[in-house]
Amino acid sequence: MSDIIISGYYGLGNSGDEALLESIVSDLKSINPDITITALSADAKQTKERYGIKTVNRFNIFSIIREFRSAKLLLSGGGTLIQDATSTKSLLYYLGIISLAEKMGLKTMLYANGMGPISDKNVKKVRRVLNKTDLITLRENVSLEEIQRCNITKPKVMVTADPAFNLIASDDKKAQEIFSRYSIGADSKTIAVSVRESRNAPENFEENLAKALDEVAKKGYTPVFIPMQRALDLDISLRIASKMKEESKVLDSEISVCDMLALIGRCSIAVGMRLHMLIFASVMDVPMAGIAYDPKVKGFMEYMHQKNYVELDEFGFENFLKVLEEVLENSDLLRSQLEKELIPIREKAKENAFLALELLKK
Repeated sequence: MSDIIISGYYGLGNSGDEALLESIVSDLKSINPDITITALSADAKQTKERYGIKTVNRFNIFSIIREFRSAKLLLSGGGTLIQDATSTKSLLYYLGIISLAEKMGLKTMLYANGMGPISDKNVKKVRRVLNKTDLITLRENVSLEEIQRCNITKPKVMVTADPAFNLIASDDKKAQEIFSRYSIGADSKTIAVSVRESRNAPENFEENLAKALDEVAKKGYTPVFIPMQRALDLDISLRIASKMKEESKVLDSEISVCDMLALIGRCSIAVGMRLHMLIFASVMDVPMAGIAYDPKVKGFMEYMHQKNYVELDEFGFENFLKVLEEVLENSDLLRSQLEKELIPIREKAKENAFLALELLKK
């Protein structure tokens, strides 16, 4: 029996989503240590051991129904769950979980979600389910625009912030231990790099990114590729590294979320396709250069008032090198800006937990 059920992309090896679950659980427990939580996970055993909460296999409908019978509130998210860019099947899964909870009398909340893209053929399905939710919090204004486009008007909708902003990094010694394992010296100037596969990548994307990284490597920086979802990101990281002429490193072992934060915190700047590389960099006050493969990346950069990004379909050697050089040249100013942004954003991120617990009481 649990008070709260959390549904998301958990137990599938994505560092960003694991960071979300860790931060959601931490924020809720910091306000009410006695709250009981169950997460739906693709690897229920691992998730239980990692976060110390009850878990249920996300595909075992009978176990999910059993948990729903005694629970009071479903939190859907964080992450970008309500979208069909991955597939309509994925969208229907998350809508199905929310709809089931609604039918079984649970209160429902979209917790710091990203929204979209949602194709026109699926807008009615999304509207039908989400108009029955009790509360929707979103992580940036781009998601609010998608909510408005889908004509979701009945629940209260608020823009807050991604829960991962309240994560705490491991001790710096842990980061140095990992870097030493890959022969990266304590005094090395490093650039954290997160890349992922995308069917929208332009021709010669990998070659052009390798070439741009080579140019900054000539100035004494070592690009360090950090696969955020190892099973999906390692191969492309290795390919781009192999196309470089200058030295780079690929961290090919599993790294915990808090250790990853500490690693990024040691870097001069971060290059991110994955959204949570950019969020982790923000948490650690590390200036960043974004590659917007998805609207959520562009939305996040704008939310953080950062202009240093290139949209993937416009990616080229010269325009991205210009972005990299601008970030390096203005790194002190950008770091100062991030420090100022973080104070109110962390408060907004924590607000999600307060709102969820208020909803639970009603």
